[in-house]
Amino acid sequence: MSDSNDPPDESDSSPSDLLARWYHVPVLLGVVAFMLWTRLRSYGNFIQNGEVYFRGNDAWYHLRTTNYLLENYPSTLPYDVWTGFPVGTNAGQFGTLWDHIMAVGIWIARPIMGGTEEVMLVIAPITGALVAVPTYFIARRFVDRVPALVGAATLALFSGTFLRYTLVGFPDHSAAEVLFQSTAILAFLVALGVAEREKPVWELVVDQDWDALKRPVAYAAAAGVALGLYMWTWQPGILMVGFTGIFLAVKLTSDTYHGKSPEPVAFAGAVALSVAGLMQVIPLDTFGFNPTEYSLLQIVAPLVVALGAVFLAWLARQWEARDLGTDTYPAAVSGLILASAGFVWLAIPSLWSTIINNLLNTVAFSASAGARTIGEAQPPLQGASFSNFVLSQYGLAFFLALAAVLYILARPLYRSEDTNHTLYIPAALAVVGSVYAVPQAYGAIGGVIGVDWQVIGLLIAAAFLVGATLLVEYDAEELYFVVWAAFIGSAAFTQVRFNYYFAVVVAVGTAYFLQVALDAIELTSLDALRDIEGWQVLTAVAVFAVLLLPLLFPAAGAAPVWEEGNSSNPGSVVQWDESLQWMNDETPQPGELEGANNPMELYSTYERPADGDFEYPEGAYGVQSWWDYGHWITTRAERIPNANPFQQNAGEAADYLLAPSEEEAAEVLASQSTEGNNTRYVMVDWQMASPNSKFNAPVTFYSGNETVRDFNELLYQRVEGAQGQQGGLRPALQVRTQRYHESQMIRLYQHYGGAVEPDPVVLDYERQTAQTQSGDQVEIKVLPSEGQAVRRFDNLSAARSYVEEDGSAQVGGVMGVPSERVDA
Repeated sequence: MSDSNDPPDESDSSPSDLLARWYHVPVLLGVVAFMLWTRLRSYGNFIQNGEVYFRGNDAWYHLRTTNYLLENYPSTLPYDVWTGFPVGTNAGQFGTLWDHIMAVGIWIARPIMGGTEEVMLVIAPITGALVAVPTYFIARRFVDRVPALVGAATLALFSGTFLRYTLVGFPDHSAAEVLFQSTAILAFLVALGVAEREKPVWELVVDQDWDALKRPVAYAAAAGVALGLYMWTWQPGILMVGFTGIFLAVKLTSDTYHGKSPEPVAFAGAVALSVAGLMQVIPLDTFGFNPTEYSLLQIVAPLVVALGAVFLAWLARQWEARDLGTDTYPAAVSGLILASAGFVWLAIPSLWSTIINNLLNTVAFSASAGARTIGEAQPPLQGASFSNFVLSQYGLAFFLALAAVLYILARPLYRSEDTNHTLYIPAALAVVGSVYAVPQAYGAIGGVIGVDWQVIGLLIAAAFLVGATLLVEYDAEELYFVVWAAFIGSAAFTQVRFNYYFAVVVAVGTAYFLQVALDAIELTSLDALRDIEGWQVLTAVAVFAVLLLPLLFPAAGAAPVWEEGNSSNPGSVVQWDESLQWMNDETPQPGELEGANNPMELYSTYERPADGDFEYPEGAYGVQSWWDYGHWITTRAERIPNANPFQQNAGEAADYLLAPSEEEAAEVLASQSTEGNNTRYVMVDWQMASPNSKFNAPVTFYSGNETVRDFNELLYQRVEGAQGQQGGLRPALQVRTQRYHESQMIRLYQHYGGAVEPDPVVLDYERQTAQTQSGDQVEIKVLPSEGQAVRRFDNLSAARSYVEEDGSAQVGGVMGVPSERVDA
């Protein structure tokens, strides 16, 4: 696109010329300042009675790893024995570059702000506000300054996931992830642009023409450093290596097919990924293939992609030297990719399994059942419609960005002189649209190969994208943006947390759409405003209204960014803290249980055991709870939880909490290492005991055969339909089964560990057959059409007699009453 609002010549020094040249700087700083203000508005909510609190779980563990770093700088926590009892755990995604950044920030700001926790409260808002800077410069790769500034301002107005993960009181690595990935994307775009202009080829390397290679190498290496820093911040950032590799395979194949040398792009990719891969040698601490640790995967994957880019460029030379038709090159590349995948599948099945499982869980709309128990990993459309979710996150900017991406893909096809290329556009839209119009048909296809219909749709869309690159040529930077947008968009609709990445994509796409709109109405520079006509004003106002009004005045159920920023608070940890502090004060320090004299220090260094099972000293003990609360127990109670938000020991915690007897619960503990029996305390809250909250999460991990319905049944109510319409059913009452009352955590929490006798309370119902959404016929219980559903009798004998005579009634199940006796 043209850059017709470029600043005037530097020799002009009048105030108006300086403003014309530099106006974007104060505007961008204003956007950053506004973002920081909205994110800090709830600061006071996180300091209560002199105590500093954080929101969520991971922020608390970052407090632990950062405190360790401050005491042992520059060493990070090698192995944590203060969580995951009775084996301990590797810190994984913690103790990363993010913690180093926070440590430095704490050293600088602690004398001013008063303490470590106070500084950590504000680091995520500062980082989140700075994301506007790479967002602006990414947009500037494609558009003029004004649309790029509007894109950054759009980012500042998003009140969804991106805002929530960058608010005060949440010093998680999420904010740093977005900043470092956006910076890495910008660096790759610049490196690709330089490579396409400078055209580094093999002959320059052979001739050692360093003058010609200097700029391409420098920019590609800088891109590699940016990617390396991103992976230092968040090890699963290897996802960027994945979509960059796919971009390289598609772009290099397309260039060769169209008779263009693939070497400039291959050069940039190979240098950048080699640098990024070699950087991962520095923090390497796991000699395996694990996407969530500093493992061999973070080294091998970038280097393999780099070698792959070099190989494809070499293969293109061979094709040319042997005078082979370029028509066969894409088929050869496809065959080699399939053969390589087959080799990994056969020779390194563990690596293959790691790659496939993470792709399905991350970008293929197939989050596992375990992942769905994590709030941030749940599919965003699990509890909301598509339109409601998108509008609450991005307003109408999502649709403008989507239009921009489609425009990038369609423009070369539309401008082609070949009519078939133009017809490719409606054909692709029709086929991809059919996936969402009739998902049942594609679901049947997916069922044959064991994947969801969304995966089939994703593969079809990818096939059309690759096909388009073989029909026409695409600019390297624009194609890289499209691939990035596609991957992050897929991830955002697979796990809700990835929407904090997607916000940047939407902001850049919005800037691109705005540039296209301004070009269409011939407002291509600030000078054009002098001769603006009425129709141009109306069109521009309409475009800005569509973009900004839904963000400034969101629909019911949502709030503008400044209100969302003023409503954040620490959440349940405040209610838990009294119990956590009691545990800190009134229970033995780990290592001193029952008179032992082996006190464990919270920030001592413990080396990782070879077998991953730490040998705890005599007097150490664990605290059993659900995994959500593990980090609070470690940092606030300073005790050792069995389960933690890494989902370590989640299955064992579920088996214990849902065990139908005290004996089975004890067996669960005994089965965990040789020290499992040393668990001494259990913590349960109302959320864990409530099927409307977290009770069902342990059921997902439970090793028994029970399902949610075995613990909690729904009683429905008949609903009369409107005039001329058939009536229906709606959930009316939850019935707690006897199995629910016998589970270990309910016996402890609701019944205080004592025996409970049933009361003479009877639940009356009627049986009815209903049809599920899939068409299956099931028997359900509905409220009686006449009389009361809940009855109380004078004694239990009368209640049981009524149940026996009625045939569709039961004792208990409501009002906290079991159907049978629950032993102590």
